[in-house]
Amino acid sequence: MSTSSKRPRKVSEEVGPTLSHAEQIQAMNEREAGKTVMYRHDAWGHMETRFVRTQNVAAWQAKGFIRR
Repeated sequence: MSTSSKRPRKVSEEVGPTLSHAEQIQAMNEREAGKTVMYRHDAWGHMETRFVRTQNVAAWQAKGFIRR
């Protein structure tokens, strides 16, 4: 008879503090500061947006993205 040993449960991720809409916008702007916005239409016709470091613009253009 085999005994099943239960694995320990994974520790759930810590939930950060709840941010107001204005705080979310400010955090997003800080993450995107100094980056270039690149666009591309995907296979379904949706617009894909990437915030790319300026030194990587040529690499993203090679992937088919257009610089804003």
